[in-house]
Amino acid sequence: MRILITLTPPLDPSTGGVQMSTVKLSRMLSPFGHEISVFSFANDGHIDQPTCEVVGAPFAGGVAEPRNLDALAAHLQRFKPDVTINQMPYEHPIGTVLRQYPAPALGCLRNTLYSVRNNLDAYAERSLPAAFVPLGKTALGHQLLLARHKRRHAADLRRILATYDRFVLFAEPNLEELRFFVPEFDLGSIVLIPNSIPDVAPEVPAKEKRILWLGRVTRTQKRADMILPLWERLAARLPDWEFDVVGDGDLGDALRREAAQKGIPRITFHGKQVSEPFFRRSAVFIMTSEFEGFPNTLVEAQSRGAVPVVFDSYPMASWLVSNDQNGALVKTGDLAAMEAAIMDLCTSPDKRERMAKAALISAEQFTEARVAGKWQSLLEEVVSSPRVATQ
Repeated sequence: MRILITLTPPLDPSTGGVQMSTVKLSRMLSPFGHEISVFSFANDGHIDQPTCEVVGAPFAGGVAEPRNLDALAAHLQRFKPDVTINQMPYEHPIGTVLRQYPAPALGCLRNTLYSVRNNLDAYAERSLPAAFVPLGKTALGHQLLLARHKRRHAADLRRILATYDRFVLFAEPNLEELRFFVPEFDLGSIVLIPNSIPDVAPEVPAKEKRILWLGRVTRTQKRADMILPLWERLAARLPDWEFDVVGDGDLGDALRREAAQKGIPRITFHGKQVSEPFFRRSAVFIMTSEFEGFPNTLVEAQSRGAVPVVFDSYPMASWLVSNDQNGALVKTGDLAAMEAAIMDLCTSPDKRERMAKAALISAEQFTEARVAGKWQSLLEEVVSSPRVATQ
């Protein structure tokens, strides 16, 4: 089977979740004997992959450049895929081109649908003139902003559902999100397939007294601005523990300077690194994100027995973390609650060990071996079924 995957950013798995999921998808499907081509609307910055052909757009400008859409249409005629998978279904021009080609088209959701609904203050800051932001943060402002967002997002989702033969979501929480915007959707057009991890440690690795934060060091979404206030609260109470920050982003240098100026002890900024050794040695993993789609780093931490402490700020968080069993859920944005949860874990080794073992068990369902079978079943189904008519 020939499979074409489309995305907008450069295919570099170190730069984002969509890019990493694309590489994982090609790696999972190639052992079935499929020939895989990836078409990116970026014209440079790609990293060659052993399991797929990588084709970049010929011109700058991404999807907004009509000649790049023509290039996708030409690539469809050259490669002749049996099925197409669009990682960016909100980019409607891509869907239009794929729909014109006579092969089943799959659209994949790669983020939560509640990124705005659950973060209306941030939405007000992004979408309103400065003078109106305070009003946007009131109860009435929230109501008006949510109504506007719901109307616009529902239109996007209806167009996506009309374009693709199947819409691939991560898990049950995404169905709840979809119903909020489009109550009347056809459940038969929806498929649930989570992201994957390579494997799970056979037992909890030997742990050091280390707390890990890993991700893009940005305020937007990842809320890296909470790192130093949190560790300032904890450092004096945990004198024999270390705090590791892994990743880069626009806040990285500022956080380094602030930590040095304040003399905050036992915190190390490592920059971008291979993540597995950090998950393996860390006893506790924390996430401060205000929203995520499918948080790969959370499941990767669980797969190495690093007990996660996360804000309950998006539906997938409580689906992946059973509080006090395989991790800890705390109220969104509540640093005091996160501090208390971390203190409890760091000072309760027996509890931490129990939760680490439970984390390994819960991560098993996301191994590439298991998720690959779900994808293969979907591909076999859609290529043997009549195409869904465009609404």
